[in-house]
Amino acid sequence: MEEPEGQLFRDHAGQRSLRYATKSRGEPSGQARDGALTALMSLQPSLRGEQSLVMDHLLSFAFPGLDPEVLMVAAKDLVAISNGSACTSSSYAPSHVLKVMGMSDAEANGCVRISWCHLTPEVDWEAVAARIRDLM
Repeated sequence: MEEPEGQLFRDHAGQRSLRYATKSRGEPSGQARDGALTALMSLQPSLRGEQSLVMDHLLSFAFPGLDPEVLMVAAKDLVAISNGSACTSSSYAPSHVLKVMGMSDAEANGCVRISWCHLTPEVDWEAVAARIRDLM
């Protein structure tokens, strides 16, 4: 079994914490994130969170003027997508997590979250970007 390595990061409340990740889990997630960003950046998403501190297994963003519910329905067959944060995915109230990050109600309600893990089959990020482009 691979020995975990510690990495320092700040949680949503700004507290320093230690998380453990193994290379076998972290590298595929980082590669997926890089692929997502490469495909999506031409669409000029508004990325949420301090990008130097975010976790490799998710991406939170918004496209101003694009209804996140419409985006979720359009992309749900391509990628794991939800609105807000995982803490409030079953609620229509603005995410308290996103609010702590300094977002207004409107900004928090406009966010979508795409997530994956080291076991997620490879995502066709170009297809995800094309689907979003068709909605814009």
